[in-house]
Amino acid sequence: MKKAKTEPRKSSDFTLLFAEDNESLRRLYEKSFTQEGFRVLTCDNAAQALAELHEEKVDLLVTDLAMPAANTLELFPVLKQQYPRLPVVVVSGHYKDIQEDFLSRGYHIRAFLNKPVALSVIKDKVREILKIGPDGVEA
Repeated sequence: MKKAKTEPRKSSDFTLLFAEDNESLRRLYEKSFTQEGFRVLTCDNAAQALAELHEEKVDLLVTDLAMPAANTLELFPVLKQQYPRLPVVVVSGHYKDIQEDFLSRGYHIRAFLNKPVALSVIKDKVREILKIGPDGVEA
């Protein structure tokens, strides 16, 4: 019996959650990644990020570390316990030497990007993690 060939996934099959307290960056992420076909959710603090994760199926979280209303550092133990397979990209101007500590705690951090970072670098990292080619189709 032949296995049915599955269609390659497209960017439109993925939901990204951006947790960023800078409103202009949130709008930039939303506009840019939506134009590439992704479904985009945004929030401005860790508490909202947890609420979105509870309500929606999210394929990748891109988060700042320094945000108001529930420090984002408190988010990671919850992610490890409740969403252990969720890949996370940290984009932050703070905590530059924290990567090894996060990894030693077993957090599923796939990348640390230091602000300021070009949008193209974030896009490339998102595509790499989700295995999406520049054409928006699974590589």
